Amino acid sequence: MLTFTVGSGPALRVTEFADFDTGQAVYRVTDIGAFTLGWDPDHHPEANQNPMQEILQVAYGTGPVGFQMDEAPTLFGTPLAGAESFTRASLEADNLRLRPYRLIINAPVRVPKGTALRASAIVSALARHWLAQPWTPELRRAHEHHCAPRSLSRYGGLIAQHEERMRQLREDHAYYVQRADRATAILQAGPVPAPAGAPPHPFTTQDTSSGTAGR
Repeated sequence: MLTFTVGSGPALRVTEFADFDTGQAVYRVTDIGAFTLGWDPDHHPEANQNPMQEILQVAYGTGPVGFQMDEAPTLFGTPLAGAESFTRASLEADNLRLRPYRLIINAPVRVPKGTALRASAIVSALARHWLAQPWTPELRRAHEHHCAPRSLSRYGGLIAQHEERMRQLREDHAYYVQRADRATAILQAGPVPAPAGAPPHPFTTQDTSSGTAGR
């Protein structure tokens, strides 16, 4: 069991777990509840990404992420709900400011400021410990593996959309090239002379030297 001293509050007794099926770390805090730490599933870490650009996530409880999770932590008598994302840069800069929710008649409402500050301090301490562990890079790989089916489905859909867009662009391109070639051929043929018997040009100067008709 681990012990954390966070601010002026009592020491926290914590048990740490690593879920390599989902790529998440679970910290069960005695008399408070569980915090699940990992990477934001909507912002997958890239292979060569600067660690400071990673988007991390804390879920208040265990199990499927939502507003009603198992083992939801309670601070100052307020059960925390939901999940929040934060940057690793804000964590390293000691500037983590979380705003957890609580449920009031099944409606999510932000917790009071004091509760939010205490939650931020606890999550900051737990997240720093988690990221410093030698097994964390492998946990990140486990996260990527867990998210891979969803990523494949998402990117497959985007690829199909872009292929359809490129097909339409190729058709449009071929049409415009055809019209441009047509316009070029017309220009190269030169001006069109008026054939014999055609009416006069409307702006041709008329010869009035023989007098004016009707005089």
